[in-house]
Amino acid sequence: MHLEPEQRRLLGRARIGTLALRGSGPPVVNPAAFHFGGGALWMTTSRYAAKVALARRDPRAAFLVSPPEDDGHSLLLQGLLEVYDPFSLPSHLRAMAQGPGFALNLAGYALKNAAFVGGYLLDLARVPLAWWPQNRVLLRMRPDHVRLVPALTPPPAAPTRLPGVPSDLALSVARSRVGQLCWLSSGRPVLANVAWALEGAEVLAWLPPMPRPPRAGVPGTLVVGRHRLRSTRVRGVALRGRLAPDESGGEALATRYEGGLPEGGTVLRLSPRRVTWWRGFEVGGTGLGRDRGRAVRSMEAWPEGVARR
Repeated sequence: MHLEPEQRRLLGRARIGTLALRGSGPPVVNPAAFHFGGGALWMTTSRYAAKVALARRDPRAAFLVSPPEDDGHSLLLQGLLEVYDPFSLPSHLRAMAQGPGFALNLAGYALKNAAFVGGYLLDLARVPLAWWPQNRVLLRMRPDHVRLVPALTPPPAAPTRLPGVPSDLALSVARSRVGQLCWLSSGRPVLANVAWALEGAEVLAWLPPMPRPPRAGVPGTLVVGRHRLRSTRVRGVALRGRLAPDESGGEALATRYEGGLPEGGTVLRLSPRRVTWWRGFEVGGTGLGRDRGRAVRSMEAWPEGVARR
């Protein structure tokens, strides 16, 4: 796929992106360290991660890359996600068919993400066995559609306590100004940066102007988090439920963001049914609303290539 010079520069400068796959309900969304080379995005994860099974069942995926300085356009890539397992003969044959480019991209990934690899090695004694090097697989996403999406640099935001997560984690992400919202369009995940606020037990999100905003009732996932070079210091929360347009929520969003938000865009209401959180390698979650009280322990929202490096 052809990429413009601006798009290639963004892929080269950014270290962390956001990966989304179709789940059994709302999409599964994780931050991920990546390398772009050979016309594809390269990432790693554990062979036991839920997204490996999801990618094998339905490889349609999306990846959002934002500029490191939080200024300028973000880049949305959509395509198919492949899994390369070193213990799988078919994976070896597919890797060999790519010639030296496969090894070069592995080296490119390691070089670009050397700081994350170093943090992973420092934390190796605290890394669960499932995430040790011998239990990791390679992910390759080949984009077939790419576009620039609007920039989002909201003003300072008042702290907001997310429901259903430990108090220290809620405090850690309380001042996050930008979240990543994912929804499905024509069967494919779509990602965008959004401003967000709480109104009671529901989440409001302001989406910058886009050609096809989410329609009412579509499953959606909002991720709010903090990225760090040390695996044990990554924090994040994923709220999963249903989306609906709601222009009446603009006032609550403006209240959280000092000075308000730009004109235009779409205000969305997310009615969360489940929250999943990660704190280093510890993952937990619980049901919300009608699902309240259903505790979960899941790998679906564990951050890829960051908290599991």
